[in-house]
Amino acid sequence: MKKIWLLLLLVLMLAACGGGTDTDDAADSDSASSESTDTSTSGDGVTVRLWTHQNDAFNNGYQTLADAYMAENPNVTIELETFDYDTYIQTLQTSLPAGTEADVLQMFGSWVCSYADGGNLAAVPDDVITLSNAQAAIFPAQIGGYTCGDQLYGIPQEFNIEYGAVLVNTQLAEEVGLTDITAGWNSWDDFIADAKAMANVQDGIITRAGYNFTGSDGMSATFYSLILQNGGQYLTDDGFSVNTPEGHAALELMKRFVDEGLVDPVLFNDESNWVGDSYFDGSSAIGLVGPWVVPEYGTDYPDMIEVTQYVPLPTAGENVLVAASGWGLTVSENSAVKDAAWDFVKFVTLNADNAVQWNLASGTLPALKANAEGANAEELVAQFPHFGPFLELLPYAQYEGAFPDRDLVWYEITYPNILNFLQGNGTIDETLEAIDREVNESFE
Repeated sequence: MKKIWLLLLLVLMLAACGGGTDTDDAADSDSASSESTDTSTSGDGVTVRLWTHQNDAFNNGYQTLADAYMAENPNVTIELETFDYDTYIQTLQTSLPAGTEADVLQMFGSWVCSYADGGNLAAVPDDVITLSNAQAAIFPAQIGGYTCGDQLYGIPQEFNIEYGAVLVNTQLAEEVGLTDITAGWNSWDDFIADAKAMANVQDGIITRAGYNFTGSDGMSATFYSLILQNGGQYLTDDGFSVNTPEGHAALELMKRFVDEGLVDPVLFNDESNWVGDSYFDGSSAIGLVGPWVVPEYGTDYPDMIEVTQYVPLPTAGENVLVAASGWGLTVSENSAVKDAAWDFVKFVTLNADNAVQWNLASGTLPALKANAEGANAEELVAQFPHFGPFLELLPYAQYEGAFPDRDLVWYEITYPNILNFLQGNGTIDETLEAIDREVNESFE
């Protein structure tokens, strides 16, 4: 089946490449054509090296597009080289300063500016796409991580989102009499009542969480999204601060989830009963985790997929949430074939039909606004029904913000401090003060 799918996908790619719409054209840029151009002015061949992390779905999508690009540009050879995730991070860290890296580099949005500030990444040429046109064509939360100062340093391909909608076990909901749970909730009171009804407690111990939100991604995204929804900002021109009324309100609601018996953060966290595992093994009725988890677990838990649906969460006020800038492509400043490298990146990321084929192959949400509506969006939802609620949320997402080390802030500061508080250690004020202090120290 996998070989058949890849052959079918190649046919779709070749068809898409001929008739796709270039999003820079749609934004009235200076670019004249959605099709790639011959990057060589002589008969000599050009080799463009592409580095990615090892993800079969991602890389099958890249290879299919590389084959289609080479068919249109026979003088160009695209060489795909992959590394396991940890090795890839280490390889980027050592090779970029040494100038031994590939021409095109897959990057996660939160990495881009640190490498750009070090002079390692090439700015996107205006004839590929201007910053203003990129901002018009790509969702703000995704272009944010690739924008450093007033310059663009790459093109995102997928929308990385960990908040806004939750996995719901509809079978369990029906068993406890919640027949309309997929319609969503008008308030947090309504949500808490339903989640509490789906929890299971034996001898005072939660054996099935009603709402498992205590994974590191979900907990951090919840906290910062609730600050925004309550009308606050945690990162401004004056610096970083969550020790505010809005930060206080965010932690109060998160603590209420625990106090109401929806989850025990001692038993359910990153180290024990992680949300993805516990949802699919049935020990969580509602789980907060991004849509990437469905294809990740779908093969092993087909019966659970049949009774699972994403349902949007209520908001605390303004309809806004935080999201990370997802995976995309950049070009090395050291590349000797920048023109060819950028032409390939444009072909892969800015041609809407090509871009959506990569999203279909990789099982990811689109970074391009054009692919969140119309025929391409319909194709995504047809293949990934769980995308439906998220496509409606994408316009409301705000970029998490430019931190010197976003992962440090998310996983080593925000998550452990809030988990410690939810486990009954420390007060709200102590927790907010600790997050403020530790995050601001990371800026020094």
